[in-house]
Amino acid sequence: MKVRPSSNPNRSPAPLPSESDFDPYGGCLDAQSAWKHFGGLDLDSAYRKFCENPLFYQEDFMFMGPTAFRFYFPVVDRYLREIRNDDEFGDCEAWILGKAIAAQLETDATDELLMSIDRLCSYVRAHLAQYTSSLRDQKRVDKAWVLVENRVSKQRRKHP
Repeated sequence: MKVRPSSNPNRSPAPLPSESDFDPYGGCLDAQSAWKHFGGLDLDSAYRKFCENPLFYQEDFMFMGPTAFRFYFPVVDRYLREIRNDDEFGDCEAWILGKAIAAQLETDATDELLMSIDRLCSYVRAHLAQYTSSLRDQKRVDKAWVLVENRVSKQRRKHP
């Protein structure tokens, strides 16, 4: 898979998430692993690191705490908008990233984050061929993002 360079990288004025932002309850090995991979990185550095090996880092977004996820969500957003599948047999990060976002939406999210996720959801579902040429895999990706869409709707109903 290739990532197109972007002339408009995402930047965030928020402070970098702390170790406790990654593992707010203490003791989650997966959250601690996400901290080891992304802790202390700004968005540009996190994006570059993620692009080095997305298959290795993709699940980190599922397990980081809500504050860290909110900060690093632009990495996922940018990646899914820029990635192009050039390998018809390649694994598809769009599926697991959808699952990771859906898992993050099991807890409360800010309106701003919900709007960003909703926009990304619309983009992914409208560009399935961008991630995989296989119709079977496109359906699998779409199913993950339908789940994201449903979780966004559920969050909005909880906080009208």
